[in-house]
Amino acid sequence: MSADIYVIKPGWTVQAPYLRTTLRRALEFQSVQSVWSGAEHINNAIAMLYSDELSDSGPWMLTKSQLSTLVAATEWRRAKRGTWDVHTNPEILAHYSEIEKEISEAYRSACHAEGCYRM
Repeated sequence: MSADIYVIKPGWTVQAPYLRTTLRRALEFQSVQSVWSGAEHINNAIAMLYSDELSDSGPWMLTKSQLSTLVAATEWRRAKRGTWDVHTNPEILAHYSEIEKEISEAYRSACHAEGCYRM
């Protein structure tokens, strides 16, 4: 696994708390919904949640493994978004989607750099 570092620059102050909450919820539901398939992702989630790696102001320096963890968590949360009884302002949801897209693109670039092509 590559030790390359990928830089993500959050553009809005709501993006870091959103990702930390996503990781927290994913860890909470991991045992019943299997958000991640391995201990590496769970360890990444715990480390990112309880460290300063996802600071409110950024930039974030993340490994491919951390990006993979965030991609899985945000995909899980996006799938569950409509099932929670919470109504989020559409403008805020746009900021969430923006950071999800940036993380997904960074992960895709990391995979492509290694010759792996993710669909």
